[in-house]
Amino acid sequence: MFKLSKVNGFEVVFNDEACTASTSDQRVVNMLEERWIGKKRGRELILELVEVAYLILEGRASVKTMNGKYIRSLNELMQHEYKCFKDFFWPQLLVYKDLRDRGRRVRVVDQERFLIKDKSGDLRLVLVLEEKKMRGITDIMREVENARNNSLQLVLAIVSLQGDITYYEANKITLEVV
Repeated sequence: MFKLSKVNGFEVVFNDEACTASTSDQRVVNMLEERWIGKKRGRELILELVEVAYLILEGRASVKTMNGKYIRSLNELMQHEYKCFKDFFWPQLLVYKDLRDRGRRVRVVDQERFLIKDKSGDLRLVLVLEEKKMRGITDIMREVENARNNSLQLVLAIVSLQGDITYYEANKITLEVV
């Protein structure tokens, strides 16, 4: 069995145009896919930037750039591929790492959403929000409806300016006049 450990880390190739990484090593593909990391495309596994950053932070992966340079730290990756790191990357990484550290399986849906499987096997949609960034109530209600339409519970992960994360379950309620 090929274990995900710091001792036998693996290499992924970074695509600077797509800001993703990939591997076609079937042992690595199978291992990561089993842990809900990456998305399989043919025989290749594509990793989102937040997944690559997490694996580097955990000491489990190194990155090879398209021009053959090896990157072994997140700081190096940020310096080399600075255009890939958008404003919202840090809140996304903080929530992704926190959920993984809590033993959740996490699938990247898009830049601000994750699908998670908790320890009981329930699926939830996590929406990452940043403190002080305004979001309309109708937008939040649309997110709640979208989650409900997909038989999911919506969880809001609000990241403070200090990097603290607070999780809230979001539900739709109906108020009646009595």
